[in-house]
Amino acid sequence: MLVKIFISGLIGAASSVALNYGIASVPCGLVSPDADKICFIRAFVNSLDNWKFGFILGGIFGLASGADYHRVASKIQPIHLSLASVSCLGIYCLLGSQTFGFNTNSHQINIGANSKYSPKMQAFLATIRWAETGNSGRESYRKLVFNGTFNDLSAHPLIKQCAPINGRQICSTAAGAYQMLNKSWWDLQPKLKLPDFSPQSQDRMAVEYIRRNNAIADIESGNFAKAACKVGKIWASFPCNSYNQNPKSMEKLNNYYQQQLLTLGG
Repeated sequence: MLVKIFISGLIGAASSVALNYGIASVPCGLVSPDADKICFIRAFVNSLDNWKFGFILGGIFGLASGADYHRVASKIQPIHLSLASVSCLGIYCLLGSQTFGFNTNSHQINIGANSKYSPKMQAFLATIRWAETGNSGRESYRKLVFNGTFNDLSAHPLIKQCAPINGRQICSTAAGAYQMLNKSWWDLQPKLKLPDFSPQSQDRMAVEYIRRNNAIADIESGNFAKAACKVGKIWASFPCNSYNQNPKSMEKLNNYYQQQLLTLGG
């Protein structure tokens, strides 16, 4: 009996990992060529988290079935693999692996700017989010550059999208509240020791670029226009760059910043 349960569990675990990898790796075909290997590796590593669920489900099938697993080496019945796979996929998609406590991924919570920053910095970050994504709330942290959103915040999504802007075809991997590129992620993630692409990590990336462009002092002293111009080469939605991607006017940016600052009590 124990042998039967164990073998069924192994089949279920393998099926669960394989199916989840198949689903998770689908978007990897959309990433830029230099990012596809990282995407597939990340998809496989994330899929390994689901082996426990598959093992338990497979064990249940082994306990309930009448299959003779003492002869499994010479005769494996495909029906067991099929049932375990389909059931695992169905329950996993319906309830999600987090329901059973097997996936400890906590990247779905704590959306929003980090309150450790001053009101002026928070207002400036909110202004960037608004300019880059159209809003500065929760949704902005999951925004893809041209269309749609992403849900996995364990790392940069590495999805490339293309669209025409002012007569030119623009392709970009920009994602998140601050529309960070894949190369920005590869640059900042190890240097800042970012554990994920959560809102807190995205905020830290934005602040780091603000720091690199010597704009922090201008923000804290209230010189919004000077700070905005300094980071214009980072964010195409800001002025003071030659990207020609329909930047917002300094007046509109400043008005939004002042509204945010008033809300934050700065």
